[in-house]
Amino acid sequence: MTLVARSLRFWITGGGTREPLDAVRWIGNISTGRMAAQLARAAAARGHRVTLFLAEHATAPRSSRIRIVRFVTTAELAAALNRARPAPDAIVHAAAVSDYAPIPRQGKQRSGAARWRVDLKPVKKIAPVLRRRHPRAVLCLFKLESRIGLAELLARAVGAACGANADWVFANLLEHVGREHRGWLVDPVDRTASAIVGRSAAARRIVRACEDRVAMRTVAHRRSGR
Repeated sequence: MTLVARSLRFWITGGGTREPLDAVRWIGNISTGRMAAQLARAAAARGHRVTLFLAEHATAPRSSRIRIVRFVTTAELAAALNRARPAPDAIVHAAAVSDYAPIPRQGKQRSGAARWRVDLKPVKKIAPVLRRRHPRAVLCLFKLESRIGLAELLARAVGAACGANADWVFANLLEHVGREHRGWLVDPVDRTASAIVGRSAAARRIVRACEDRVAMRTVAHRRSGR
């Protein structure tokens, strides 16, 4: 049962980052941003105010309740989140953010070379920064893995949640992404996982889970008298 009775501010990130190799090439991932668009639609349909931080190549949903902020690189997404105001009530971090980025070559690498060696450096994680800056916001992360069992997937989801002090994690396998789009909404505290099939169903469930957690925190805050 959903407890929230007011319009919330949702921040949703989506799509994949692209990190430049040189002036014309980049490395990225397979994320399309469709899940983030569904999340934005689901939150807007519930009457919430949505800021959707969306990769430049992803298709944006159309709604007067959805504000679109575009990004390309991980650094651009981090900067956009840092600039955004006012603070959110809930953050759904569905963007596929690069774990590593190259040191880009100036200009264009000439074609025809037998080999091009690219050094990658780790990229600073966005989720822990979001938690530090918005300690009262409900935070839902996404965890995509491939070719592992369900138990290991859920264990990695819990680990990701603990690393960022997240409230929820939507975990799925690359093998289940597509028409069916099956995944599990994981509560890292009691380590339960609810199976969900379909992007729209997952989006609705995630939005309502965030609503309920916001409502529970609001009640606890009032009772504490703070």
